[in-house]
Amino acid sequence: MMRFWMPGRTVQLLALLGWACTAPTGKLDNKPHTTTDSSSGSGDTPPGQGPDSTDDSSPAVDDSTSPGSDSGPDFGPGYDTDNDGISDEDEGRYAPGGPVDTDGDGVPDYSDLDSDDDGLADSTEGEPATSSGGPPDTDGDGIPDFRDTDSDEDGLLDSEETTADLDADGRPDWRDPRSDAPTPTITLVHISTEFNQPVGIDFHEPTETVVMSVHYSTGDPYNFERVEADGSHVRFSDVSNLTNEVKIATARQGSPAGFPAGEFFVGNGNDGEIVRISADGTTVTNPWVSLPNDSNGLMRGSLYVDRTGIWGGDLIAATTDGEIWRIDVAGNPTLICDIAGVHLEGLISVPNAPERYGPLAGRIITGAENEGRLYTVATDGSYDYYELGVSVEDIDIIPPGENFFGVNYGSSRLVGTPAGQFAAIAGDIVLTQEMHSGAGLYRLYWTGTELLVDEFGLTTESVVPSQWEHVTFAAAGIVEVPLDPTK
Repeated sequence: MMRFWMPGRTVQLLALLGWACTAPTGKLDNKPHTTTDSSSGSGDTPPGQGPDSTDDSSPAVDDSTSPGSDSGPDFGPGYDTDNDGISDEDEGRYAPGGPVDTDGDGVPDYSDLDSDDDGLADSTEGEPATSSGGPPDTDGDGIPDFRDTDSDEDGLLDSEETTADLDADGRPDWRDPRSDAPTPTITLVHISTEFNQPVGIDFHEPTETVVMSVHYSTGDPYNFERVEADGSHVRFSDVSNLTNEVKIATARQGSPAGFPAGEFFVGNGNDGEIVRISADGTTVTNPWVSLPNDSNGLMRGSLYVDRTGIWGGDLIAATTDGEIWRIDVAGNPTLICDIAGVHLEGLISVPNAPERYGPLAGRIITGAENEGRLYTVATDGSYDYYELGVSVEDIDIIPPGENFFGVNYGSSRLVGTPAGQFAAIAGDIVLTQEMHSGAGLYRLYWTGTELLVDEFGLTTESVVPSQWEHVTFAAAGIVEVPLDPTK
């Protein structure tokens, strides 16, 4: 209460309108607010949801870190509105352009318990604090973990890796750029039905199935089938008479180049020609691309839609004559390199994650089956090779939570393995060898000092494939290999 003297009377004024006045102690009351905000009746917000929703951004009102008590300010360098262990200042509350909202969900980071929406709480990603007291930045990229969707920069999202420690090395997977787990022994199982001379296979995301090329080598009466969850075959598209080995490359959601999910690309058996097929199979452009000059080679070498963005999300093509091309979404081809006369098979682009992939990071890798080599190609067109003791037929990165499916051409059967059997080494690379005496599947991984290759073991219950062609990982389930709904 303040007193002002006026002639003939004394007038008492409240220092701040609407405040209960019990005794002139000079302190704010210690009771929950009910009418203290500029809009009456809203009160304090619940724990972890930030300052009062109406008007508590002014230092004139003292909210403490415990709602309902007024023992400290509700803002300032050390204040932690959402009680996640990271100060409002570190969470960008006072940024020059206004409070930071990393995931764009309308809740600023200082009030958001998961600022990057990766499924890991900021309180988890904010520990342990650095020596200066700030939030940690595991991969040293300048983005603190609570804002970084790939905190260890291993090419796998934190939301995919979670807080599990599948290699049991004491570091949670989301903070562990390499797996120290031993190469697992797996069980390959036959999918229940036979196929007609299958060769190619890839994941068809719009239908959550796999699409296969069949009727090798004539493509007659048609070239493609989808495999439903019950194992039945469904003819896909009216395309027919694509000859030779028809390898498939499908686009996935979020393509950096803007290729629609489910659209796919194949060769047609003619030199240097690529076919583009719409996601529903109704629109076929044959050829979509005809590479310049002659003697480019066939597309049975392999095709792959870049997911890393390093290659612009372009379609990458490796030919049977050693050429590697990138083709943009408009169909414009650019030669990357020419490994003259080398029959290339198998192809992927590797994420630029040196801690995970060592010298393979950021490069295209492709196999030379006849030479027993694995070639690595940089963005400037330079290339190296490794002799790993594997005659590479196909190459894939193991994605978390996706089942393995492969074409056993020797038996005209599709075989599969549940995602859980690869879980501890997700992110590593699988090399496939066509002719072999064991599994014919090899794990390629970087230890931090060297590249190693291990052949997967097979359990006594496993099918032993006789001749591999194309293989893939897919978020699809088929009869004996169902999709785990928790993945």
